[in-house]
Amino acid sequence: MPALVLCGYRSKLGGDDLSPICIINTSMRIAELILLIPACIATFDEYEERLDEECMGRRTHLNRVGILPLPYLVVSVIFAVFTICLSIRLYQVSGRGSPTEPERRKGIGRLFACMVILTPAGLTMLAVVGIIGVTFLDSRLRCVGHPGSKPTWFHLLITILCFQSLEVLIYGIFLWNWIKFELQRRIIAGAPKTIESKAEEWDNSCKCCCKYTALFCCFSFGGKGIKDEDFSSMATVLAELFDDGGTLDIVGSDVYVACMAIAMEQEEEKRRCIERLKMEAGDDPDVLSLLDQATTSNAVTLPASVLAIFNVAVTRDIESGMSANSKAALSLPFYTNSNNNKKEDRERAFIFKRTQNKESEKFAIRELLSSKLDIDRYAIAEGARFLRYSIAINTAKGYLFNESTNCCRLAYARCCEMPKHNQRAGEGVIDGDDIGGLHEAALMKVIGFDKSKVELHYAHVGSTVTKAVYCIVVDHVWKSVVLCVRGSLSLDDYVINLQVDPENLSELGTEYGFDGNGEYCHAGYLARAKWICEDLKRHNILDRLLNKETGKYREGYILRVTGHSLGAGTAAPLAIMLRSQYPNLRCLCFAPPGGLFSKGLATRSQSFVTTYVLNTDLVPRISTRTVERLRDEVLQMIPRIKVSKRQLVRIHKSGKKFCELQIGLEDLLYDIDDIPDSSFKAQLDQFKRVKKESPKSNKIPLYPPGKFIHLVKTMSSQEQRVLQQGRFMLSDLFNCFTCD
Repeated sequence: MPALVLCGYRSKLGGDDLSPICIINTSMRIAELILLIPACIATFDEYEERLDEECMGRRTHLNRVGILPLPYLVVSVIFAVFTICLSIRLYQVSGRGSPTEPERRKGIGRLFACMVILTPAGLTMLAVVGIIGVTFLDSRLRCVGHPGSKPTWFHLLITILCFQSLEVLIYGIFLWNWIKFELQRRIIAGAPKTIESKAEEWDNSCKCCCKYTALFCCFSFGGKGIKDEDFSSMATVLAELFDDGGTLDIVGSDVYVACMAIAMEQEEEKRRCIERLKMEAGDDPDVLSLLDQATTSNAVTLPASVLAIFNVAVTRDIESGMSANSKAALSLPFYTNSNNNKKEDRERAFIFKRTQNKESEKFAIRELLSSKLDIDRYAIAEGARFLRYSIAINTAKGYLFNESTNCCRLAYARCCEMPKHNQRAGEGVIDGDDIGGLHEAALMKVIGFDKSKVELHYAHVGSTVTKAVYCIVVDHVWKSVVLCVRGSLSLDDYVINLQVDPENLSELGTEYGFDGNGEYCHAGYLARAKWICEDLKRHNILDRLLNKETGKYREGYILRVTGHSLGAGTAAPLAIMLRSQYPNLRCLCFAPPGGLFSKGLATRSQSFVTTYVLNTDLVPRISTRTVERLRDEVLQMIPRIKVSKRQLVRIHKSGKKFCELQIGLEDLLYDIDDIPDSSFKAQLDQFKRVKKESPKSNKIPLYPPGKFIHLVKTMSSQEQRVLQQGRFMLSDLFNCFTCD
């Protein structure tokens, strides 16, 4: 920063962003020199040998053009050396000072303008002169005795010309697009922009992005009518999020480097916290080594004697949401019904947790789900069992993209296994499948062809923006009717993800028999849930299966609603809408979106919704409020950087710890209370005032639903290894611990 201004136009590059351009330009010139120098030597030697030839002495226009190669090559060498020197100088200047010290890069704008103007102009002139000269080389070749075969210098000359012409073409395309974009932007920027006008620009950008993405994918992932969809919700959010009131002068690389600095600071905070805990732990080498392994995705189990010495609060325990007397649980082979549900049997583990309050501890003690507790075993086994349906509903697209050899497996399933199974006989209905029936084959390939265990009763596999892909399966092992919703797998699904406005649930609560007063839900996922409810009524599927009087599976079977990602975001409101009709309903959400329910509804859903989150998965953590928090952290980090972007990137990419680099975090970042005055600091203060004085958009904060089971690897202090998975757990669902 600040952004470079060329010919009155503000570019997207800062003065300290030019290092990659200088390296690329220098590399190209060096490659050109490698060709030019041998060409000059070969051409000069031939001139010396043929200097006494009669044709070399004639002053005809053909001969004068025919003498072109040597002067042309010499000028090309001079131009290459000049641009190399210019790039080296630009590289040196661009690496001076931190992002907020542009005064140390004084004159870089003129150097960059010189390179941007002279390099394309010089290359264009050389390429044009060289191409014209080559067309008159026949007389030169005849003079020096090469009527048929071409000499070495001729081939080198053609290679150099092709190299220069390609560069001219690349520069031409880049400059033309840049000039056209800047002219268009200057025309649009004639009047002050309001939030509404900025939202309209974002709306057009979203539509354009989706349109060309759909074209690039040949509509294989949907998107045929996507340009006519409504992106206004997301456009408004983006406009408000990135509206700086015209106060901030930053470029994209400033944000990128600030994110790196935040990551480095978090790692240093973790290291310092570990050092404090080591001092409390004493000299036990096993404990000290395990503390170093605790991360956000790796928990370390420690003995009670060691845990007692740490002054870290134990995270509130969360039940699994399953009653010990559940009839469904009693029928499962691993449920012992021994009243073995003492929470004291759970192990406790350290995990590094970043908090907003920098004064609080960064390590938390979490309780691990235990194989000794029936309710914990049930929670893991339930998630492991019903995760497969969230995988199966991805149908042929998800199945084929998961593994290259799945194409052969799918073909075998369709041609050999499906005819034997004859799943569609009777009640089974597949709505929207292709002619070959590949979606049904892929779905059945994942859930299994054994009708005594699993039966497919209905599947809707045709996806649009308003219509969801989902299926209804009867799981006889778990005595469940499973309604599974597909996650994001098409452009139409991402349009739903972008409809982030909260929608009031008061009227919907009255219609479906739940308390929706003052509660809100993500508008896009709610729209999908409403459509599924209407589709269920049209086909009368759940009523035929679970009706209390006439349902085929009315005795001992319960309804489970599940999904992954977008599917989980749709499953949760769908479960709330169906719960008055099916009181024993359970909902399993795998990595649901972070902005789904208002806080009251998210809390109330804990009695029947279980959410599984894997490691540091981004989806359950992202929402408009978390993105705003990240924006503020990034902006606050930029003026704290002491060193150049180049140096910070080099340190971060090295992957080395500060102790290995023999530097400290204080050598790279200012303390938040000691940020020196700069033009950007003044801009940032103005930005904060603008945000504080601007009217609030009254956005309702949204949260993920239900109880959480956080899936991470665990290390035992006694076994010194990753704990082994149980026999009732899939690899994705073991060694879990609850989190709030």
